[in-house]
Amino acid sequence: MLYYSVLFISFFLIAFIIRLKRFAFYTLAENSVALVDKLLSDIDEEAKIKLVQKSTRNLVISLIKMLFAVIIAFASGSIPVIIYYLITRADNNNLDSSSFYSILSISLGATVAFFLPLEKKTNYSYSELSQLLHRLALNNYNIAYRLFKQESKKITRKNIKKRNDFVIISGLARAGTTSLMTDLSKISDFVSLNYANMPFLMCPNFWARFYKPKSKKLIERSHKDGMMIGLDSNEALEEFFFKVKANDSFVEDLYLSEYSISQEDYIDYLDYQSIIKLDNSKIYLAKNNNFLLRYKSLRKFNNDFVMVILYRDPLTHAASLLEKHSDYKKLQKEDPFVLEYMNWLGHHEFGLNQKPFVFSNSEENNYDDKEKMDFWLKIWINYYRYVLTISHPNTVLINYNSYCKNPKETIETILKKIEIASDLPDYKSFNNRRKTDDEFSNDVYDIAQELYRQLGNS
Repeated sequence: MLYYSVLFISFFLIAFIIRLKRFAFYTLAENSVALVDKLLSDIDEEAKIKLVQKSTRNLVISLIKMLFAVIIAFASGSIPVIIYYLITRADNNNLDSSSFYSILSISLGATVAFFLPLEKKTNYSYSELSQLLHRLALNNYNIAYRLFKQESKKITRKNIKKRNDFVIISGLARAGTTSLMTDLSKISDFVSLNYANMPFLMCPNFWARFYKPKSKKLIERSHKDGMMIGLDSNEALEEFFFKVKANDSFVEDLYLSEYSISQEDYIDYLDYQSIIKLDNSKIYLAKNNNFLLRYKSLRKFNNDFVMVILYRDPLTHAASLLEKHSDYKKLQKEDPFVLEYMNWLGHHEFGLNQKPFVFSNSEENNYDDKEKMDFWLKIWINYYRYVLTISHPNTVLINYNSYCKNPKETIETILKKIEIASDLPDYKSFNNRRKTDDEFSNDVYDIAQELYRQLGNS
């Protein structure tokens, strides 16, 4: 009986120490995939060699740390066994390590170690293994792009045709874009990315072979604005495609810059839509608040797609942005993975890594304190001043208040642009009133109000 207790303790120690040192295994997995990613890059050989050398060093270091953790675990686990032999002077030949009770003791010891709590329970939205999977899938652009090209080839063989008549919902964050996309998604003609596609956004069909969520549970999204989401809820996820294609070249340290996409990028974008649609009768729908950054260059290749830009009264809009900025700063400090998640998806609207847009007509701004209304009013002015430079019959500006009062009329306006005749759900009007007691500069507010008037008359 004592022997089986020793086996239990020994393998409990091994498993528990490995569990304590689990981050060494996570890091090894991340560095292994990162090395493969660098080997697949298309940059010039000299730069590639430097990246591969750096990744190799990181991999070797993480491998040494993991081996060290394993050695410590097994060395610690051997101590009870050594003590047992020294005390009992047992003959190893008389002990059956392969008996049922020996195997049971080993199994129980190793299993119990993984059930003991290591720290107090957190409110993190993703488990450690889920976070690891996201990092493997979303931190490695070259692998993501290769998987996308493989999936594109398969779709081509299925004769899924490229369509120019897709729909993009955009606007400055908190303009009502999620509500509008949700309403449009209720129409069967549309198809879009949803949360179930995470984290393999570049190869959703490959991922769907393994991940088949059945839960229909809805939870309030992290914005805490009453919007309920589930795994089949559509969301702004396509920006990852553009980040991969541009290799984050438009993501600067302090801002997001306007840039031009190439014809190759545009063709890849249509292929990307095809792997999501999987049906020639479907129309691709996406919400993307960053779409303006490459809008004008994309228009050169396509006059048919419909761009819907929502705008909102600047004062209430700025107040909403300021509130969410404060909320997300707190949330990202409590759960750092939220910041990683938002960075992957290009969500720099608010929070610790907030980045303003810099367009071709953006004025040099000495942006004020982000905790003040003037900062967010200037963000509003910069965004919608650029919107007013856009003039195209398939670019539609929609006032958020008008949409709230009569959502059906708004939906009908969009459907006419893409010539869809469909029975519409029973959309309900709603009120979204907000008051703000925050101080702001009248001069800045007056500029915003004049732009707001121009948007309504455009």
